[in-house]
Amino acid sequence: MKKLFILIILTLVATFNILACSCGKLDKLSKNMLTDEQIAFVGRVFEVTYVDDYTMKTTFKLEENLMNLELSDTIKIWSGRDCEPHFISGEKWYIFPNLHKTKYWSGLCSRSAQLTDRIIPDNPYKKRYSRQAQRDFNKNQRRAKREIKFLRKNKS
Repeated sequence: MKKLFILIILTLVATFNILACSCGKLDKLSKNMLTDEQIAFVGRVFEVTYVDDYTMKTTFKLEENLMNLELSDTIKIWSGRDCEPHFISGEKWYIFPNLHKTKYWSGLCSRSAQLTDRIIPDNPYKKRYSRQAQRDFNKNQRRAKREIKFLRKNKS
């Protein structure tokens, strides 16, 4: 009985760790998602500021306005620091953030994706996780490129 209890606890802990930084499948981008307040762009990370232990603010240098942005050289996007995208200066990103109050937020479960190629190094202790992370990255990058084409085609 004690072994069964320990097995159940370990399973719950492992499941929590796996689900803690994961999202469900995103719905296909459609025209009804393109609202007047929704923005989208392609840009390069210019500056990352750690606001506090939980929040970071990233300034992007705009390369392409895909949706509803006024002409501007830079834009600030907010995100969390745990499971959120980790922006590195110089990287190219597709950003499709969510508006919350007066700030645009981009999180792990948003449509945003890194466009700069990234090779995820093998971890000798967790090779299968490294390979899965690389596959997920490549899949997310392909989805983002499809969405950028869709937004270009449906630009008002």
